[in-house]
Amino acid sequence: MQSSKKFRFLAASILACQLVVPIGVNAEEQRDYIAPSWVVQADYVALGDSLAHGMNEVGMIGLGYTDFVAQALQQDGFITSYNKGFAYSGYTTKDVLEDLQNNVEKPVVGFGYQGEKVKLRTSIKEAEIITLNAGANDLIPILKESLTTGINATAMLKASQEAIKNIAAILEEVKRLNPNAQVYVMGYYNSFPYYSKDLQTQFKMLLKVMNATIKTTVEKAGAVFVPTYDIVEKDVPSYLPNPENIHLSEAGYLAVANEAFLPAIKASTLWDVSKTIEANMKDSTTVKISWQEARDNVGVTSYNVYVNGKLTFTQNAETTAITLDNLTANTAYTVAIKAVDAAGIESVQSPSVTFNTGRALSFTDIEKHWAKEFILKAAGAGIMNGYPDGTFKPEQFVTRAQAASMLVRSLGLTTKEQAPFTDLTSYDVGTQSAISAAYAYGLIKGMDGTFNAGLPITRAQLAVMFNRAYEYQQKQPYVVKGKAPFSDIASYDEETKHAITMLYEQGIIIGSEGGFAPEAPTKRGHAAKIFINFNSLLKK
Repeated sequence: MQSSKKFRFLAASILACQLVVPIGVNAEEQRDYIAPSWVVQADYVALGDSLAHGMNEVGMIGLGYTDFVAQALQQDGFITSYNKGFAYSGYTTKDVLEDLQNNVEKPVVGFGYQGEKVKLRTSIKEAEIITLNAGANDLIPILKESLTTGINATAMLKASQEAIKNIAAILEEVKRLNPNAQVYVMGYYNSFPYYSKDLQTQFKMLLKVMNATIKTTVEKAGAVFVPTYDIVEKDVPSYLPNPENIHLSEAGYLAVANEAFLPAIKASTLWDVSKTIEANMKDSTTVKISWQEARDNVGVTSYNVYVNGKLTFTQNAETTAITLDNLTANTAYTVAIKAVDAAGIESVQSPSVTFNTGRALSFTDIEKHWAKEFILKAAGAGIMNGYPDGTFKPEQFVTRAQAASMLVRSLGLTTKEQAPFTDLTSYDVGTQSAISAAYAYGLIKGMDGTFNAGLPITRAQLAVMFNRAYEYQQKQPYVVKGKAPFSDIASYDEETKHAITMLYEQGIIIGSEGGFAPEAPTKRGHAAKIFINFNSLLKK
């Protein structure tokens, strides 16, 4: 999109009965009626005939379905520009195709544009959303003749085939110009519901075939078919009140917009905000919720935090994280964030995250252990497990297999590859998979084709694993500030000394009496502390 073409969030509707704001108006002077948003700010172009143009049941141009779609998307903060200037009453599929091929320039009818005119192919290239309705004018002359002569099957077949061919060509050209555009094509409704029962039977059969054929054509082109037949059929007196006119009333256009187009458009991946929020479990009853900043045409003033559908907290706009504690263990929670602007308008498409808290943990042998807090956090986060007898065994040594499994779980790593170690066959599939993942991501290397999975992991070996994990997660090495003050690591290789120094500088380890005891086996209590502190380092 070209930012020079339009003003982000300064969209001014020039549609009848809507707010009128001069192009170029300052944000401070604009009425704030657009919701804050996290979604892609899209551009919407409407192509087609009188239905997109907005002709109503008395033959006047007013608000069509495209206008109602644009208003709804604009108010929800989804779009930044809209133009129906390329939709004209009386247009056939051939007219739409020729406009596209000739790159016509026409006046803008909509909002969000600086210039008064714009070229069609330029608009297509810049649009994220495109709607199309065409083909009715290809068939209507033949249908009207049928009132006196009966349906001319040959003429109808020829006209419908030509219309479908043109629609396919339009879609092909649109996709060539803009492969990423989301294109929505309107299906036909029964425009002649007041004709005789005999003709109705034939019309409905014809429409069913036409809609099925268009649907196939549209979906083959990678676009979305939007059915409207049933929507109009359910309230013909309100939606098609004039027996002498095939055009919908304003109520009919509104129904088509709200019940057909908007649900289809809002299902697009354009509005996926799932990646703008994350939940990080601190322990079995505590979680940190973080989210990206939302955007607004005037400004976001606060964020409402909903826990399981209930407004629980309101945070100022400078805060994009909150820690929820005292949650119920082993329970599912859904947290949604809604941005609020100065006018009190909440965001519509808002990020949410669902998570399960951990089990309420208690081990019989850690009550007075120095690492109790770290053990409970590691167990609550699913990094370490206790034993069936209810103990944790904090003084027991951690094996190399266990350390690899813990690190892989804490980082959420998986792989389909197999590690090239010959001494893993006696281990269960889960352990083998974890060791394979640790190898695939460069956290372990082994020696002479073996991993020595059953041996206790030394404090130095564990430090090296964490150093490699840091490099993988941060996509860059840790830069040490100096040397660790340990008297017993001088003989180790540079990678090991670097790893130990990183853990020391980050306060993850402290050593004892001037030494690190690099060859000492790692105890489960120490491992719990190191894992929890290392995870905190990664989240800084």
